[in-house]
Amino acid sequence: MLGNFKMGEYSSNRSSRSNFSRRQSSGSSRSGGFSGGSRNRSFSRGRSKMARENINEAKYIKRAELVEVAPHIPEWEYKDLKVDNILKRNILNKGYKAPTPIQEKAIKEILDGKDFLGLANTGTGKTAAFLIPLLQKVIENKNNKVLIIVPTRELANQINEEVYSLTRDLRIFSVQCIGGANISSQIHNLRRGFTFVIGTPGRLEDLIERRVLNLNEFNTIVLDEVDRMLDMGFVDEIKKIISH
Repeated sequence: MLGNFKMGEYSSNRSSRSNFSRRQSSGSSRSGGFSGGSRNRSFSRGRSKMARENINEAKYIKRAELVEVAPHIPEWEYKDLKVDNILKRNILNKGYKAPTPIQEKAIKEILDGKDFLGLANTGTGKTAAFLIPLLQKVIENKNNKVLIIVPTRELANQINEEVYSLTRDLRIFSVQCIGGANISSQIHNLRRGFTFVIGTPGRLEDLIERRVLNLNEFNTIVLDEVDRMLDMGFVDEIKKIISH
């Protein structure tokens, strides 16, 4: 509205128009054009502030609600788990006492030979949830071999370290097959017949094509963080690996 008023005054007064033109052409920072624009900008800011003050934020923001979650009370403890004594010792030496919810649900299902799909947050012990029962299966039958597919080298290294800590004095070994590392040493270790193979999709596919990795020897496969692998575009590689 302020702008419309200025334009009306400007058009009805020729002398004002001449003065306005001369002041504008002089380049002075105090010219009528800049002054009027400045007032317009101030007016706009005032309207925005006024509009903000009138906004009811409650219409657009959902307040967080406190949800009480009952504490998890496991039905068993690791000291009572029916697994090999050396494996149990390694578990207890890691400080594991009671299973987390994902561990409690997964371990006995996998020990019973069932397929299992687990969903849990980071830091809830998903790695131990599948490693502990699979290690027990290997202890019971040394011919069992496990393939673990992961999206990143970092996760492969993390799982490999967990295998190492859980297999002390068990003579069960693992090999990492990941990109960005020396493939010759990986081929050498695969030919030695390591029980656990932990790898990323691209490198595993490469080793299969080289006829170094024979998946007919494996009877268990783990897809760790499979949702992330699909997000990264590994769906074709995973399908091809599983087809073997």
